[in-house]
Amino acid sequence: MKAKQVRFKIVVIGTSLGGLLALKNVLENLTADFSVPIAIVQHRHKDSDTTLKALLQESTSIPIREVEDKDEILPGHIYLAPADYHLLVESGYFALSTDEPLAI
Repeated sequence: MKAKQVRFKIVVIGTSLGGLLALKNVLENLTADFSVPIAIVQHRHKDSDTTLKALLQESTSIPIREVEDKDEILPGHIYLAPADYHLLVESGYFALSTDEPLAI
């Protein structure tokens, strides 16, 4: 039986505050030619600076950028949701929202 090929348009990873080590482990294991865009959302304080981006970039050669509203989603890039925003994936781009936090 021939294996079915699965194609992904985007990989989305969500972590809590304690997920940094697991996140770094995932990024360390990606090859430089990994072409599927990755969106990362991690709980962090609303006044967070660019420290998380810098820490994650140490784990991969794939470029990481913090998302700005209406950023185009490009292959071979890792996108980090800004602190205190909801990250929405639209058709070909990201949107940011400041709606109230979701109750789980």
